[in-house]
Amino acid sequence: MKMKFLWVTAVIFSSHLYAQVDSTKNLDALVITATKSIIKQSQTGKVVTVIDQATLQQNAGKTLSEILNYQSGIFVNGANNTLGTNQDIFLRGSSSGNTLILLDGIPVNDPSLISNSFDPNNLVLSQIERIEVLKGAQSTLWGSSAVAGVINIISKKGSANKIIPSANISYGSYGTYKANTGISGKNNRFNYNLSYEHTASKGFSSAYDSTGVQGFDKDGFLQNSFLANLGYAATPKFSITSSSSYVRYKSNLDASAYKDDKDYTGENSTFIQTAAMVYKTSRSDFHFINTWVKTKRSILDDSASVGDFLQYSSGEFNGNSFVSELYVNSKIANKISLLSGLQRNAQNTDQTYLSISSYGPYQSSLSSATAHATNYSAYVSIMLLNFSGFNTEAGVRYNHHSLYGNNTTYSFNPSYNVDDNTRLFINISSAFKIPSLYQLYSEYGNLKLKPEESNNYEVGGQVLSNNKKNSIRLVGFKRDIRQLIIFYTDPVTYEGKYLNKDKQNDYGLELETALASGKNLKWLNNITYVNGEGTMDNQKVKNFYLRPNFTLNSVLNFLPIERLTMSTSFRFIGNRLKGEYDEGPEKLPHYYTLDFYAGYNISKHIRGFVDARNITNQFYMDIIGYNSRRANFTIGLTFVN
Repeated sequence: MKMKFLWVTAVIFSSHLYAQVDSTKNLDALVITATKSIIKQSQTGKVVTVIDQATLQQNAGKTLSEILNYQSGIFVNGANNTLGTNQDIFLRGSSSGNTLILLDGIPVNDPSLISNSFDPNNLVLSQIERIEVLKGAQSTLWGSSAVAGVINIISKKGSANKIIPSANISYGSYGTYKANTGISGKNNRFNYNLSYEHTASKGFSSAYDSTGVQGFDKDGFLQNSFLANLGYAATPKFSITSSSSYVRYKSNLDASAYKDDKDYTGENSTFIQTAAMVYKTSRSDFHFINTWVKTKRSILDDSASVGDFLQYSSGEFNGNSFVSELYVNSKIANKISLLSGLQRNAQNTDQTYLSISSYGPYQSSLSSATAHATNYSAYVSIMLLNFSGFNTEAGVRYNHHSLYGNNTTYSFNPSYNVDDNTRLFINISSAFKIPSLYQLYSEYGNLKLKPEESNNYEVGGQVLSNNKKNSIRLVGFKRDIRQLIIFYTDPVTYEGKYLNKDKQNDYGLELETALASGKNLKWLNNITYVNGEGTMDNQKVKNFYLRPNFTLNSVLNFLPIERLTMSTSFRFIGNRLKGEYDEGPEKLPHYYTLDFYAGYNISKHIRGFVDARNITNQFYMDIIGYNSRRANFTIGLTFVN
């Protein structure tokens, strides 16, 4: 009964993520990620969600992962734990590392990680212009790891013909302080955006004290982030851009689930440098992009405070990723366009680890002199737009890896606009994920590993109202993965090794609705159901670990008066299987959270806000043995010229 009451409360009083901007235009927003060219959402059969600047401004107190958690089909495990927590993005029930993160359209993998994924803690909300979430297998356009989809983080650029300073300051629960400042603008042919953000938090204990009397210490967090985006239009046809970002953070860690540690720390830094050129002709756009991603992670643990068998550990993990890409968008006929491109992605890693325990010392290392790999690819995609309501995109990608050799992917994505408001679509495509450097070269590595390969099937439809302010979108999907890379332990010798061995079959449904009344009221809902099972030694296994089968988000936005925005958000997460090696019961129980937001434009240039989260103080665990945030708040001021 209590659950039903809270649900009704959320439906009646919810409002969230809505500024004094008519964001209903996002129902047919311009997107880039779907085709690597600017296109309306109604012209593609791909499933794309746009998180615009108005939404991001209304979430200044949150992290990127918290915002992603409100999108259909996305569950970020650890997003509501202590700042600096390792986080896994589960898109449509996929495992970690199967969602490709892009920064301004460039893959930003971290080769020092086992999964070759990217740490969301390195992406700062105040430096993001908008986010495009593209679902389904997207390897034909975007390459490795785009198995479940792509999340494209588009950073802020300078555009206005004047100097625009900005600043934001906030304070909240757990002694969390955040301040950012920036300046952007345009002067003739030159544009720029420079920003800096500082975050500090006293935090709370990462590990959960099950007895409540062990005096676990708080695990703090300190982060500094810099961004510089520069652009120069040499001629109306030729422009160059440069982007530099640097993020460094330090976090206090705990020993393990339910176990405190008072002297365990981790430091992370990420440097991303991109240079790009664009040349336009009357029928073609030529793009050349070169990016370097350098990551460094270190841990230090003098475990005397724990008093168990581990006495000391330290490690340093460095990764370098170099991506060069040349692609051309060409209009070859009135309703036909062609995309073709070449990409080189080279990675290497240096890693050292030392631990001392009651069993004696243990040491391991990897050197970039040997731990490296390069993938070359060529791709082509043709798009036909509005042939009597039909749109079709079809493409193929050829990949050559320096170790495993060759593989290909394909995509076929027809859609049909029944009328101006109704669209039906099908997506049949494949994807791949290359083995990580750790899986190839570590002491458990296997140089004979092949890429994980998958087929993806989608079918769905979207209906808009005549005024484009109301919509409903329903999508069904199925994903079959083969050559799954697993960690195998020999039952006789107990030696471990990575192998291509198993299969994975996942499926689900997504339902999204948007209802609006004028410019002052908008109600957003999404419901996701996902499930899956693996095949090991020809036996079906339930391995849908940590991923909820059912999620629901309900958001109602309204502006009661001209300057005031108010909001609450309801989020329900269903039962999940615990991690394979986690303690506790087999299933994690369902939970819900209820948030409240209010923002007021004090003047033309100053906005104050309060963001209260988990206001019913729910206790839940996304990761067994680790705390999630209880009732907490953030208050702040935003200054914009």
